[in-house]
Amino acid sequence: MQLEQSFHIAAPADVVWQAFHDVELLVDCLPGASINGAASATEEGAIPLLFKVKLGPIAAGFAGQGRLDLDEAARSGAIAGTAVDARSNSRVKGEAHFAVTEAGDGTDVLVKVDHTITGSLAQFSREGIVRALAEQLTKQFAENLQARLPSAAPAAEAASAIGETAVAGIAVPPPAPRKQKDTSSIDLWTLFKAWLAGLFGRRPQ
Repeated sequence: MQLEQSFHIAAPADVVWQAFHDVELLVDCLPGASINGAASATEEGAIPLLFKVKLGPIAAGFAGQGRLDLDEAARSGAIAGTAVDARSNSRVKGEAHFAVTEAGDGTDVLVKVDHTITGSLAQFSREGIVRALAEQLTKQFAENLQARLPSAAPAAEAASAIGETAVAGIAVPPPAPRKQKDTSSIDLWTLFKAWLAGLFGRRPQ
């Protein structure tokens, strides 16, 4: 199944692009996801990941490996990986392509995801439901990333920020300090209900 989502970040493109170099930051911003400290990467450059989800009475913990590849010139990249939930004997395989572009005083991020789910949890992978959940996950990811980055500011202010770091020859301020993340599972049913509420709320009166 293929999905396409986009979001806007009120921060310079150089700052947002640098954030996509930081795997821990990206994982921190995605609800339900964490780096699996109990597992070791099976390949060089691979990242052991854990994604906990809950749908009503059904809970799953997908453990697997991910890899981040970046194209510096195009400010684009991809995150690919596979994961398995031993409890339900379900497997997910996917790849998320993303591109970062300047947009006025901020940055637009386009994400295209291609994934497959097999096993008992495949019954919940109907297109409408998955798209609704993807919309909410993207929304929360964008909000979390926005909160962790400095807001859009003139280049002179960015260059004078304390603790600035150089990225591709351009000085940008570092992300805000990390806060301890809630590693509990993400409740997909709650997200789906939020999407439904927003859908009906957008209907004309």
